[in-house]
Amino acid sequence: MQIATLRLGILQTNCYVVYNEAGEAAVIDPGGRIGELEDYITDNDLKVEKVLLTHGHADHIAGAMEAARAFSSPVYIHKGDLPWLTGKDDPMARHLGLKEDILADHYLLEGDTLSLAGTTFTVLHTPGHTPGGCCFYAVDEAVLFSGDTLFAASIGRSDLAGGDAQVLQQSLNRLKLLPDETTVYPGHGPSTSIALEKRRNRLW
Repeated sequence: MQIATLRLGILQTNCYVVYNEAGEAAVIDPGGRIGELEDYITDNDLKVEKVLLTHGHADHIAGAMEAARAFSSPVYIHKGDLPWLTGKDDPMARHLGLKEDILADHYLLEGDTLSLAGTTFTVLHTPGHTPGGCCFYAVDEAVLFSGDTLFAASIGRSDLAGGDAQVLQQSLNRLKLLPDETTVYPGHGPSTSIALEKRRNRLW
């Protein structure tokens, strides 16, 4: 499994391309115009099978429909974040690039398993930043896509609409139980590991 990181949109949201040698791919959080993403997919001769959204904030979903059309791929998100998918008339969402409603094809649930580029990921429902926030965890690869739940040396905000500090802490406590060697790919900023965040993350 290979992972490419593209920073899309005005908040430089991490959009991840997960793929294998067979060219099977999935895209996580296309949060802006997808020209760079399309170029990467074309240059590497990839077939995108899924578009996954860790949560519904505009900086993570702005390019989802554009990507779904470009790659003929279904969109996945948790139902808890459906209110954000039709927020294109909100001034902040428009500022962050959301120009159309996002139409989900599949709704994620806690414990669902997804095949991404031939690797099995488990859906961890981790609310607190948003009600429907999810992480994607591959135990065999020791990889976690954490969305805006856990960052390098920081954690997700809980003071935005739909946020809940106590619920977020419960979600973060779940992530502490993952193996130390797990590499964490967050929604913004550099990758990290569970072990490193246990040592240095004063907010966790």
